[in-house]
Amino acid sequence: MVHMISDKLVDLVEHHADEIVKRWMTRLLADELTSSYTSANIQFVQERATNVLKNLGSWLSYETTKEEVGKRYAEEGKALFKLGIPLCEITRATTVLRRVLWLYVVNESGFDSAFQLNQMRELNDRVILFFDRSQYYLTRGYMEEMNRKMKKLWNLTDTDTEKIFFSTSFYDKNP
Repeated sequence: MVHMISDKLVDLVEHHADEIVKRWMTRLLADELTSSYTSANIQFVQERATNVLKNLGSWLSYETTKEEVGKRYAEEGKALFKLGIPLCEITRATTVLRRVLWLYVVNESGFDSAFQLNQMRELNDRVILFFDRSQYYLTRGYMEEMNRKMKKLWNLTDTDTEKIFFSTSFYDKNP
């Protein structure tokens, strides 16, 4: 396994994942732009975020493939669609989580040297890459599930839904 200079900061996040997620939950539930997050679905979201942060080193690892991220987050996108959370709110929630995570690291790491600043930069780069990838696949999975449900509800064909969801948008061609 390739070690990153930011491993110390990753450990900080992993060991304080519950606290970071709690801060995120507070912001999420108070934000009018994420009003679809309710007591009915919040536990699922909280558990998923906690799991990611407690295993952040694995997700940020150079050994974790795009395919692994894709599979996990496409499935999460499908699940969030089934929970009835609008895609725009999911995007907002993901952005807020990344921001809360970053503020936690900045405020709790106590960096005071050029080396520590480089650790922060490396962590930021890896976190942004991970969140960008996860957001892409989450959106893709969400759209796949939306496509599947449209076909089922209105007895639509692939040709029908390809007018809205382009044929290259999906992995599972037979949802």
